[in-house]
Amino acid sequence: MSVSSKLDKLHQAFSEKCLERTGKFPVIEHDTAWPSPCEHGEVDEQGLIQWRAVAQQPAGSLDDLASALELRFPEGLNALFGHLYAGNVLLNINDHHIELLQAWNEDDFSRLQQNITGHVLMKRKLKQPETVFIGLTEQDDLLITVLVENGQVCLEYVGKKPHHVLANSISEFLDMVTV
Repeated sequence: MSVSSKLDKLHQAFSEKCLERTGKFPVIEHDTAWPSPCEHGEVDEQGLIQWRAVAQQPAGSLDDLASALELRFPEGLNALFGHLYAGNVLLNINDHHIELLQAWNEDDFSRLQQNITGHVLMKRKLKQPETVFIGLTEQDDLLITVLVENGQVCLEYVGKKPHHVLANSISEFLDMVTV
């Protein structure tokens, strides 16, 4: 199954779990200056809006960024960030509560690319293996990253080398996470 298909299933399971627990789809604080095609319904009395993942049309691509950085991003990275517009997804893997990053809208996809650029340049300056962050953990300084050289999904402290491999690929990582 493709990374895009796995991501679709993951978002479906996350939405269903939120709906089951709260009677609502996933919610996020509404910002009129930061609209998204994935917003669903009306803003509630707490200023929250429900969201549901929607396909990016056309699909987003990190190919130009990879070319500019003179890199070849691992398989699945384009789909992970360029397939859907959605809020971040709360997941679990190996006793870690994580937040899988997603692009909220077209501007967020552009901002994500700028952040990836800054992260890769920092890794080069530190003479560390190049990585791309894809998620956050319950610890502020512990990231989920993908090693550019081989596609492994790892845990990495900010400013440090990856120290623990979670999965051998993005596809395998998506198979391992639970909602």
